[in-house]
Amino acid sequence: MDNPPPADSARIFWTTWGNPNSDQELDHQRAQIEDAFRHGWRSADDGLPRVLTDHAYAQARTILSHGGWTGLDQATIQAVRDGAQPGDPLPPRQPRPFIAGVTDTEVIITGHGARRGVAVLFSHQDFPGARFGHRFPLEPYGEGHEKIWLMEEIGTGALHRMMRNEPAADDAGIIWTTWGNPSSD
Repeated sequence: MDNPPPADSARIFWTTWGNPNSDQELDHQRAQIEDAFRHGWRSADDGLPRVLTDHAYAQARTILSHGGWTGLDQATIQAVRDGAQPGDPLPPRQPRPFIAGVTDTEVIITGHGARRGVAVLFSHQDFPGARFGHRFPLEPYGEGHEKIWLMEEIGTGALHRMMRNEPAADDAGIIWTTWGNPSSD
């Protein structure tokens, strides 16, 4: 390079093409992550009318009387518990939250200069009054999987492990996750 751009604090020289924290890349990553949190897990059957089948009824009765694992949704099991019979209407399936226990999400762009990135601010039902933040790695390195990695971390207890020795909140009252975060300003 004849006139290389200045290096950032990590001594990385960013080019103007393919820059993972360009406005366009950050907006794209933010939109993908926000869509996941806003809409949750959806299926083609969400919102459609449905009825209790003989098979689902038998499976729910077995689970209710003997316990065990089932792939039935809670609404079906509750309907059978409440006396529903095969052929009775069931409530339509609803999208599931993207991450169980996570509420009040806000996806933002944070940081300055070359250290800008996408983050999500959220609450968790197991930590009332706490507000968390998680910074995502820059898109080209995660290839769109960052939100899945966060879901897996929270689902396998990373937030609970982190809160055993509660980290200090920042000036805005946010407790930032301590696993896999790019550094922040």
